[in-house]
Amino acid sequence: MVDMTSYFYLILFIDFVLALAVGAAIVKLLLVVSYKNRIFDIPDERKVHKIPVPRLGGMSFMPTLMIVTAFSIGFLYRLGIMSAPDPDATMIIRLTFMLGSAMLLYVLGILDDLSDLSYKMKFLVQFLASSILVSSGIWLNSFYGLFGIERIPFYIGMPFTVLLFMFITNAINMIDGIDGLASGIAMITLGILAFIFIRERRFIYSTVSVTMLGAVLAFWLFNVFGSSKKKTKLYMGDTGSLTLGLIICFLIVSICSFGGRNGMITNGKYIIIIFSSLLIPLMDVIRLFVTRIINHKSPFEADDNHIHHLLMRCGLTMRQTLVVILGMDFSIVVLNALMTRLFISNLTLCINLLFVVDIVIYLIILLAISRNVKLDSVPKS
Repeated sequence: MVDMTSYFYLILFIDFVLALAVGAAIVKLLLVVSYKNRIFDIPDERKVHKIPVPRLGGMSFMPTLMIVTAFSIGFLYRLGIMSAPDPDATMIIRLTFMLGSAMLLYVLGILDDLSDLSYKMKFLVQFLASSILVSSGIWLNSFYGLFGIERIPFYIGMPFTVLLFMFITNAINMIDGIDGLASGIAMITLGILAFIFIRERRFIYSTVSVTMLGAVLAFWLFNVFGSSKKKTKLYMGDTGSLTLGLIICFLIVSICSFGGRNGMITNGKYIIIIFSSLLIPLMDVIRLFVTRIINHKSPFEADDNHIHHLLMRCGLTMRQTLVVILGMDFSIVVLNALMTRLFISNLTLCINLLFVVDIVIYLIILLAISRNVKLDSVPKS
């Protein structure tokens, strides 16, 4: 372990400056949001101040603490200033970076929930959070034979992983249009991830997966079965969907960073099954972006053409739509798992075959839905 004494004051100074910068940036954004939405602490006879004052300043404390602490510990390990004797040291490093990056998106989500931010601002922060996370050493280093590509050099793998983080994060964010849908798909993915990490005896990753699964399940129950009249219902909002997407992507890419008991075959098999659980939201994002561009609209312009909107225009209720999509998602996972087991001796063939099969399945589903859409129908709640 490197002697910490010579670095102690420098580290404290860097932490102070970073905390000052992060705290100031968050407070400025909170001020903008507070004044735009008139979120004030109104004076009354028992209060000292005489004019309305924004009341969100305390929201900057926890994010600043988490971001600075996480990055500080992460960089200490990453730069070799500190080291850990246990075999999970690399996981701890990456976990600290993930917590810091997730907190950035957490703050972004809160601000966006309180006051709609521009897509440019959201993409900028997502890019920053993804880039920081990739800098921890977690990036996709192989396509496992997809398109005939095996190993990927870091100068391609790292920027590709940044884009992948943003892609998955936004896919989960955009599919969050009806009760229980984004969280339901996330639970399927997290359940698969938890199984993989437990099977591979990766304690830290297993803990994160299982903890997130429990947290999402708790939310899902209130979201789906709660009642607005009884004040037991709540929504995820961008605060939840953005951070959830980043954490899931972090766990997915983490699988590429360990060899598993059977090396590349084990990893490749896992990746096929995991991505199949996200097929519907990922393909839906691509379809929406392409459709909007063809119609000369901004790809970032919100509309009501998501797959759940189409199903509800087929006459399904929101609850029925949820069951149908989650049922399709789970069925796709089972199909991919069975086919992977069948073709495991030839991983390259398996990955390329399932890539085509999954896309065809999605197109068939979309075609079936589109043929039953009633243009003049009103979605049922």
